[in-house]
Amino acid sequence: MSTLSIGGIPNAFQSAQLGISRGIAGLDRDSQVVASSDVASGDTGALTGALVDALQERILVQASARMLKTVDQTLGTLIDVKV
Repeated sequence: MSTLSIGGIPNAFQSAQLGISRGIAGLDRDSQVVASSDVASGDTGALTGALVDALQERILVQASARMLKTVDQTLGTLIDVKV
């Protein structure tokens, strides 16, 4: 009978959580830049950068959430197989 090793699951779980945390923190920073931008002055560089970065952060959070879902499904499958 072979033993089942799921040592990589916690690392994947932690990576997914870290990606979500970093993405949300980045979105918070970007929202502060957008809120404090003065578009009337004509300097839209910081605003544009923050908006582009916010899109990237959103993609990071979505990818991390999908990774977390996959880890959850994989762990459930491995537990079902082990039992």
